[in-house]
Amino acid sequence: MYMIFNNFGHCELICEKAPSEVGDGYFVLPGDGIDGFFWSDGQQAYKATTPPPSYLHILQNGKWILPDSVAAQQLKAYKADKLQQLNAAAQAYIDRAAETDKVPDFEVRMWTIQAAEATAWAADKNALTPVLDQIAASRGIDADKLKAAALRKTLAYEKLTAHIAGQRQALQSKIETAKTQAALDKIVITFTALEAV
Repeated sequence: MYMIFNNFGHCELICEKAPSEVGDGYFVLPGDGIDGFFWSDGQQAYKATTPPPSYLHILQNGKWILPDSVAAQQLKAYKADKLQQLNAAAQAYIDRAAETDKVPDFEVRMWTIQAAEATAWAADKNALTPVLDQIAASRGIDADKLKAAALRKTLAYEKLTAHIAGQRQALQSKIETAKTQAALDKIVITFTALEAV
């Protein structure tokens, strides 16, 4: 009997005759096993009664284990994925709460200019506010009323984003310090409303 193993050491085929050649990524060892699951370190075949949990597992003392180096790489990949989910969820929360999906992108990009002008106006009523003045003129409304509304919205938005940023950063710390995938899986990505705090 001959056993054909892939580069991860997992037996993929058992044949009676030695194959004349095997493709790249495979090696052959003589063996006598038919039943069971086999793994090889390249020199000897080891038998297990259960299938490997993944192609990355190796057989050690009759048990499938994930080598420490592979486990660390997997955990790093899981953390990167969880961080992506976290960032997307935080952004989605802000988008819903601030209703950025209800205005065009160019207006959202103007918010920082409007915020700066409204803040300057709050500190000095004679501050130049060309963007807010033009918006008020184009809308046909009182410029000071618009500036006061822009200031209220600015302060509310800053409070909201700071609140969510703090929660996101706390969750990021938990993700980064998780030692196992099980610990990572227990981290629930959720955000609380500012009023609930």
